[in-house]
Amino acid sequence: MAAARVVFGEIETIEREEEVKTETYLVLYGSGYLAPGYSGHNAGDAFKLVAEGRNEVNKAQYTDGNFEVLFCPTDKDFFNKIKSRTEIKRLDIYSHAWQHGINLGGFTGKRTIDGVEYDGDTINWLDEVQDGGRDLRRVEIHENVYIPASTQTTELTELAITSFADGCEIYFWGCNAGGQLTSSGDHVLSNQPYMEDPKGSFAQEFAETVGKGNVYALVGKGTGAGSMFKTDKNGENVYTDGEMLPANIALNHNNINTVTLNAMDYMKKFPL
Repeated sequence: MAAARVVFGEIETIEREEEVKTETYLVLYGSGYLAPGYSGHNAGDAFKLVAEGRNEVNKAQYTDGNFEVLFCPTDKDFFNKIKSRTEIKRLDIYSHAWQHGINLGGFTGKRTIDGVEYDGDTINWLDEVQDGGRDLRRVEIHENVYIPASTQTTELTELAITSFADGCEIYFWGCNAGGQLTSSGDHVLSNQPYMEDPKGSFAQEFAETVGKGNVYALVGKGTGAGSMFKTDKNGENVYTDGEMLPANIALNHNNINTVTLNAMDYMKKFPL
């Protein structure tokens, strides 16, 4: 850009270079299973596919930026991938989740994290040891409640706040990270067991920790108010728009042709 100053009655133009910060649009996805070897509630490759769909939407929607979609099966991966980026303008997370955290699922085979090689086939992913397998696959608040031997109350102290741009948007697509709705539509933390205050949710604490922009989370109705993938008119999953829906909304449409619905209609914005 150009600026001007007066020098002895004449106008002198000064070229001033302005730093241009490239914004980052980051998509992270976890494993489809809750834990290696656990067969229930397995999304298969769906998190990967919907994450790739979101990345393509980002490229089409935003004119310039760094666009990345990355596999993120552990809390170490989660925090490292955020810390090593700058100017994150949008972050989307596709994983299993619950009111107090996200479950990235863990991994099989060998994986190097922080320069250390881990063998996922020898890790006990169900243990209750601080920094053990169960801890490794989850990012959670109230960790000392879920892992009684842990001295850590929240893992969000590991979050690199400076990696986020002003006005950032963060989206949690997994089940119940922002709470649930009662049958009358009241926003609560949980229906069963009943916990009233949705400000106790993971999405709320994440938003408060980042301290800028907004966090969004899908919030569905009922005790099973989780998240489901969109479908076409034949009931087949659709991943290309990078969106998911609350389970009750999908089931209200018999899980058919829900690709026509707008996920933002079922998002809550945090902090509340």
